[in-house]
Formats: sequence, C-alpha cells, structure tokens
Amino acid sequence: MESKLDKLRELRLTMEKVDSSLSVKMKEILSEHAMKAYLKLLGEHLDASNAKVTASIFMKRYAFLPVIYLYAMTAWNEKLDVSYGNISLETKDDEKLWLPGIRFNHLDTKEFELDRDKWRIECIETLFNDHISPLIERLYYTTKVSKLILWENIAVYLFWLYEAVFMGEDIPKEIQHRAKEDFQFIIFQASGTMFGNYVENPITRYYNERLYVEKLGKEIRKRDTCCYSHLTNMKKRCATCPLISKEKRVK
Repeated sequence: MESKLDKLRELRLTMEKVDSSLSVKMKEILSEHAMKAYLKLLGEHLDASNAKVTASIFMKRYAFLPVIYLYAMTAWNEKLDVSYGNISLETKDDEKLWLPGIRFNHLDTKEFELDRDKWRIECIETLFNDHISPLIERLYYTTKVSKLILWENIAVYLFWLYEAVFMGEDIPKEIQHRAKEDFQFIIFQASGTMFGNYVENPITRYYNERLYVEKLGKEIRKRDTCCYSHLTNMKKRCATCPLISKEKRVK
C-alpha cells in the first residue's frame, strides 16, 4: 500500500491534517451559507476579483480529487470512497497559490468482482453524478459562475491524467491499455446522465484539437473558457487560455 500512497501523493493526496483557516471538511461547506463564507475567506487569500473567480479557482484545485480517484480506478481497479464525509482539503495559510492537499479519512477501496464494464459505470456515476455535479451546482447557485468553466476545470486535468500521466514510460503496458479504454469511455461513450442532470456528456465538448505553440515548443489544447487565474494573485493567464492570440494549427 505504501507504494500506492507514494503515487497518490504525487497527485496531491495528503495524509496530514493542517491547522489552517483554509483547511476544511467538504461536508461542512455544502450549504449556500457555508460555501459563501468559505469562498469569501479563500477569495481574500487569493486576492480574487470576485466570487466567480474564487469559485473557478476552487474547482480548478479540487480537480485533483477526480484525478486521484480515476488513477486508482484505472491503475489498480480500486474504487475509493469519495463521499463528502470522507474528504477534506488541507492547506497552509501562507500557501499563496493555494494548492491544497486532498485528504481521505480512510482509503478503503472496492474492487470489481465479475464485470469491470458495469463496475466502471458505477465508478463514474459515483464520482461525477454523486460528488462533482452537486458541488458544481452549489458553486453555481452561490456565485453564478459558469458551469462551463467549472466542468472544463475538471476536464483539463482529466485529459492530463490519461494523456500524460498514464502514458509515462514508467507505466506498464497493461495499465496503459486499460487507461486508453477508460479514457475513450469517459470522453466518448459515457452518457450525460452519468455526470448529473445532463443530456450530453459535459466533458466531451472540451476535447479539442491540439495546437502547436512556437513559444512553448509543444502542442497544447486550447481551453474553450477562461479560468480567471489572471484575476487572482497569480496575475497571469494560463498558456492554454482561449483569450491569448490564436496560434498556428498543427499540419
């Protein structure tokens, strides 16, 4: 288990509680009043322009919860408990960029028994329909931030997980093959209802063509929406920001 913990720590899992005003149990900020109070505190820490900006950055950082969960699902065929009562955010008050660690009260898992395809559907629904979608709804109703921004904040890290992390040289071919299958399912086959009250899959729309950026010397996938990072103490746009001038397409 220790080697698994080490891997998940690379994905911002933490086992340590941090005594900080910004550390919080997820079950404690699900009401509108509690979420508004937490976002106000976080917004002051980030020097965010408004509550919509804070909500976007919150979800951009929280996107590592799906990363941790999906890594365990694909790499080890294990389903983590992502009920709100099992999740906390741990961060230090002097962490200016606010990169919270994600702590699980317990790391008990459920493995598939006979039918992995059926089990995978259960995993996706548990993560997105039961956990992420209600959180996005709460952030939307509290701040009126666009749900499109929040879903893309999740999508970009999901793409990174399956296109970069799982395709690393240290990843066994068996896991890479399973990762490709899981990625195809999540992006192109999973129905909208698996992600919440949606007719269409809310992740698919962000799987755009890669563009080559000469300044960076690599291909990137431009976002459809701006995450507002430049309206915080970070003071700059992401390299994938759609508001940066268009780059030439890969031939």
